[in-house]
Amino acid sequence: MQLRHWLRPPRQLLVVFLAVALMSAGAVGWLGWLLLKQDAALDVQRRQERLDQAADRAAAAMQRSIADLQAHANPPLGPNVRFPPGVSGISIRPGGGVTAWPEGSLLYYPVSGVAPLAPSQTFADGERLEYSGNDLAGAARVYSKSAAAGDPAVRAGALARLARVRRKLGDADAALRAYDQLAQIEHADVEGLPAALVARAGRASVFEETSRPSELRQEADALQRDIRRGRWQLVKAEYEFYSSQASAWLDTKPADALDALARADAAGWLWQNRASLDSMPRRSIALPSGPALVVWQSLPERLYAVVAGPTYLASLCSEVVPSDLRCALSDSEGRTLIGDRPPARMVAVRAASAAGLPWTLHLFGPSEAEGIAPSPRRRLLVLVFAVVALVLATGWYFILRAMSRELRVSRLQSDFVAAVSHEFRSPLTSLSHIAEMLAGDRIRSVDDRRKSYDVLVRDTDRLRRLVEGLLDFGRFEAGAAALRLEPLDITDLVRSTVAEFQERVAPDGYSIEMTDDGSSVHACADREALSRALWNLLDNAVKYSPDCRTVWVDMTHDDDRVSIVIRDRGLGIPAHEQREIFDRFVRGADSKARRIRGTGIGLAMVREIVRAHGGEIQVASEPGRGSRFTMVLRSAGGVA
Repeated sequence: MQLRHWLRPPRQLLVVFLAVALMSAGAVGWLGWLLLKQDAALDVQRRQERLDQAADRAAAAMQRSIADLQAHANPPLGPNVRFPPGVSGISIRPGGGVTAWPEGSLLYYPVSGVAPLAPSQTFADGERLEYSGNDLAGAARVYSKSAAAGDPAVRAGALARLARVRRKLGDADAALRAYDQLAQIEHADVEGLPAALVARAGRASVFEETSRPSELRQEADALQRDIRRGRWQLVKAEYEFYSSQASAWLDTKPADALDALARADAAGWLWQNRASLDSMPRRSIALPSGPALVVWQSLPERLYAVVAGPTYLASLCSEVVPSDLRCALSDSEGRTLIGDRPPARMVAVRAASAAGLPWTLHLFGPSEAEGIAPSPRRRLLVLVFAVVALVLATGWYFILRAMSRELRVSRLQSDFVAAVSHEFRSPLTSLSHIAEMLAGDRIRSVDDRRKSYDVLVRDTDRLRRLVEGLLDFGRFEAGAAALRLEPLDITDLVRSTVAEFQERVAPDGYSIEMTDDGSSVHACADREALSRALWNLLDNAVKYSPDCRTVWVDMTHDDDRVSIVIRDRGLGIPAHEQREIFDRFVRGADSKARRIRGTGIGLAMVREIVRAHGGEIQVASEPGRGSRFTMVLRSAGGVA
């Protein structure tokens, strides 16, 4: 419906409007896209320059930090040297000894610690009684004598064996006492394991065997703490075994710090590659436990090194890189050591060879998924073009609305002219025909002449009313209509108008039934104007009631208001048309379809007349059930 509505003439106006709107929208859109594209390119260039500058500063800061670590690797390297958090110093002797600082900073070592061991034949007699003779009591006496020896290594070995025999004999308390004595011996090994470690593990085993859970948990917790703080110099296999054993006793999962594991693995890498280290005394390595940085100085008598774990590397990135940027470090094989995988674009790269670093530095901004705040200039451009688009859209809307109204008025005027022409043509044709017949003396009967005169009077009166209605409507539209207000009896005016209208429609079989309370209601009004408004409402009620030929007029009043109601049981008015029927030239779709005569100005005249009297016109209607028009006027308060 709307498409056919707009494609009706004049179509050229619509085409021109659409062409201008599309051209202006396209021009504004293209200009905005071009400016935003240029701003985006400039923003990318500036961001890349900022990334490059930040990368240069970060590379220089990292060089200084690594130089400080290099200084830590110079002798003398020992417990008096203070290391940054997450960094350990390592000393490797040609003979195979490994020392780490701070003490306990490594969870495990490439090789076990060197501690004195008792000669194997020292415990031969006791072991023969224990295993071959199955004489546990005799073996306990032999081990007890050796436990009183002055040599710590002999004493540690004897106490460990004595505790074992006591456990076999079922004497848990004696075994625990032996383990307690063993735990007091420092710097001695039992079968290559620290005496204190053997003592703690033994006590926990006794508690497990004797079902003493609280003491077992306390002993296992102490064992786990000692292992994780590096109290003993263990190799990786020993560390993993006792750590998992303690976790099993505690019924927890191992939760070692990756940073400490990475430093321990880095020490193992140094140990394995100590004979083939190249001249570049720094390297970043990717280990299963995490990345690590190794800085060393190789001297004939000893290898000094400093190892840093992922915590130090991550802190190094966060310290030298602005908070709104991200840092990633990768090794020579392209594996990412620290940070997220760098994007394919908008990244500043400083290769290891060019920057003098043990890794390749990648510096980039936040990902597009996290969002990058647009520049203030871009926000201003978007705001400006949004305002321009809003202004254009508002202008197009009002232009389109004005065009729609003008086209609607134009079509209504065309319909009005056609309706008026038809209204004039019918009585004029009748008048012309009868006048021609009278002039030719072709109507000889007196009755026929009288009927012809009646038709002449009726059609002449119809023409007069049409002309007066058009003239009055023109005066009201121009604001030149002047009401002649005078005190009137509204009841008498309605009665006389209804009676006059009844005479006019009686020949067509219509009747007007009026209901009032018989009292007189006075108001200051224009007799002719109100009579015309009431006549128009009655005429509409008759025209739109082809089946029910009765129209009702009711009058009600209160102290200062009088209501005149005209009811019919005609065609009715759809709800969507009730808002427009009081506009000029508007006629309902049903009236056009049924070819009911009318000009479309009757109800507009009624509204103007009622408003001029300070009242209001109301309508209530339902299709197929008739209509109800109510004129509400202000009365003078006089009722007789």
